[in-house]
Amino acid sequence: MIALQGSNFLMGKACGITGNCYEKIGDLYKSVEYQEKAFQYFDSVKQKKQILYNHINISASYKYIRNKESALKGITHLKKADSILNIMEKPDPYTRYDVYNNLGNFYYEGVGVKDLSKALTSFNKALNISLKYNIKENLSTIYCNLAIVNIKLNTKLSKKYFDQSLKYSSNSPDLTPNIYLGLGLGAIHEKRNLEAHEYFQKAFSAYYNKDIDDIYWLPSPTDLLKIEDKTTLLEIFKRKLKAWIELGKTKNNPSYYEEAIKVILISDQLIDLIIKDNLSFRSKLFWRDLASEIYIMGLEACLYLKKYDKAFYFIEKNKALLLLQEVIKNNNTLPSSIKKKVQVFKDEISVLRNQLYTSQTTKKDSVQEKLLDTKTKYKKFEDSLAHSYPFYHTSIIPNIIELPELKLSKDQAVIQYIMAEKVANVTPDGYLMFLTSNTKELFKIENTKSLQKSVFNLREKLNSPFKTDKDVTEYDQLANQIYKTLIPKEIQNDIKNKQITIVPDHIINLIPFEALVTDPVKRRYLIEESEINYTYSLSFSKENSSIVRNPEKDFLGVAPIHFSNGLTTLSKSKKELTYPNDYYNGTIFTNKNATKENFVSEAGNYRILHLATHADASDSIAPWIAFRNSKLTLAELSTIKNNAELVVLSACNTSIGEVRRGEGVMSLARGFFKSGANTVIPSLWSTNDKATATITSDFYKNLSKGLTRSEALRSAKLNYLKKNTDAEASPHYWASLILIGDTEMLIPNPNYNTLIYIIFIGLILLFLTIYGYRKINK
Repeated sequence: MIALQGSNFLMGKACGITGNCYEKIGDLYKSVEYQEKAFQYFDSVKQKKQILYNHINISASYKYIRNKESALKGITHLKKADSILNIMEKPDPYTRYDVYNNLGNFYYEGVGVKDLSKALTSFNKALNISLKYNIKENLSTIYCNLAIVNIKLNTKLSKKYFDQSLKYSSNSPDLTPNIYLGLGLGAIHEKRNLEAHEYFQKAFSAYYNKDIDDIYWLPSPTDLLKIEDKTTLLEIFKRKLKAWIELGKTKNNPSYYEEAIKVILISDQLIDLIIKDNLSFRSKLFWRDLASEIYIMGLEACLYLKKYDKAFYFIEKNKALLLLQEVIKNNNTLPSSIKKKVQVFKDEISVLRNQLYTSQTTKKDSVQEKLLDTKTKYKKFEDSLAHSYPFYHTSIIPNIIELPELKLSKDQAVIQYIMAEKVANVTPDGYLMFLTSNTKELFKIENTKSLQKSVFNLREKLNSPFKTDKDVTEYDQLANQIYKTLIPKEIQNDIKNKQITIVPDHIINLIPFEALVTDPVKRRYLIEESEINYTYSLSFSKENSSIVRNPEKDFLGVAPIHFSNGLTTLSKSKKELTYPNDYYNGTIFTNKNATKENFVSEAGNYRILHLATHADASDSIAPWIAFRNSKLTLAELSTIKNNAELVVLSACNTSIGEVRRGEGVMSLARGFFKSGANTVIPSLWSTNDKATATITSDFYKNLSKGLTRSEALRSAKLNYLKKNTDAEASPHYWASLILIGDTEMLIPNPNYNTLIYIIFIGLILLFLTIYGYRKINK
């Protein structure tokens, strides 16, 4: 119907139904897109009823997305639905019930909008409507919701409501698993954890329509395929996991922790099954977010049982999985004709997204409509590839490197971090895993609430150079405190004189480990003791470094210097590019030549890309990099294919961005990896162009001499520290640039033109010498 372009009414209905279908398969963001589009087709006077239903349907999608912005939008849609009901001559009680029941759900569990008083008020209004109009099929649902809200408020009343919910459950049998899930929650709240498992067992029995009398029973991978409501099933798994871990704590019994790990593994398979569907990227992020809550609980069981192989797997699975999927997908072989069509779609979508970002409010609806139409056509095209190219159509679940596969030399060490909020908790839990050639250790990070505050304070101090002795002292104490939190005493000696790979997570992504202080008395930085590099995950590193990159040329530098959009002039940026060009032959675009179009057309031909410009990855709508004439957004960057061994982004804030649980930072650096880079050197804050030019100059000099990429950057920073004192030696100046990805050497390609020129000159000199010698002898 959408493709055939029927009447406006039918188009609106088709968009609404399509949105509901996407909600059913868990693609919540696509669901919202289609339901939003439906509003454009309905007549605000003649089709109020359809608008009313659409407000209710879209609120359901927003409820499942689980963030504050979506919760506020969902509530707004429900209030609009309520307003429409208030002006209707004969408002439908069923619809009025839906509005109040959904409002109650938002106020009970919506992120950033929780209000138990409003939740109870809304649910009681829904109950009164059901009782007044004898809507028996809704009574089980509303009694269940009231029971769950009262678990922490009034245990006795909660049990009464659960009994009522079960009494009416025959009118809505699909709700039965939710009722037993709620009873399990109540049992966990009262620390009756074994009883909770009995309720979860009954929930499974209701799901699979068979008698299950074993609290240790879990669905098989085949069983997972039979369930449509995977969201509730995952919720049961999470609560069952929590109950096993609580039993493990209270009974000090390892068998309960073993059961917890079994639950995590089947939950992991369920999430893989969901993500394997061809969902939108934002919907996949939603499911990765839910997965992170499960993995972090798994680390508690692994720590108790000393199961380091499983801990390693859970940490790896919690990082950059979607990025790894994209890298694998981008490097699978497709015929060139299909690749061109894919690129045309991606470019068009990228342009429309950019227009949506920059267009006036009055024009946004038409741009949004074009964007959705283009995405629909692209989806249809992708679906057409399913039979011939299944690897492209479905999401590949990448192979996660196993702990025994990890081979480290005696000079190498890895520190992996994982931080995530557990169910219903605000403060995240944190763990770190330390790995060397002969060591495997797992530690719990204590007092993560204090760590969060310290990290934000450190970032504030790094935003400017030291001005007073007090600044120096305060920084040293804070940086040492974070060092001792993130590098436990047990491993501090083990990391000295080693090459350390940091795999960060959550707020730890904001920290330059090089600038942590190991000794506040002697003012000694970690960079002085160890060589440090970063990666998104070890599985990502293994896959990404295996890609063959054979660009023809060495170096492409871009420095707009002046900008047409009012950004400040970067006067030292041209000089910043002349130094690397002394060691790596190539091309430099400056001033009017430093355009977005020139960069896009040339980026795939060079081993090294160096951008000395402005950028802002913290832009919540569209992170960007500035060129002379316009900005390149993160969405556009993802469509550009590069073959770079190394990308240097000496621009502001290119390694920060929105932190997404279970996936990482949505940064410009990540965008370059997605489009093909092997190593990226981004900045963590606004850099000083003079200091950056000095450090990058030394970096390229070191790199050209055969040092590894991480050795070259470390040496350049240490050289800067050696030559500068006082305020000039502040970490603000030297610690912003970090190295993410492959650390291997990157020797300049032979410059054959220069070689031919030298040989030619040499032959002339040889000829003149022989000629002169013969003339003298005559």
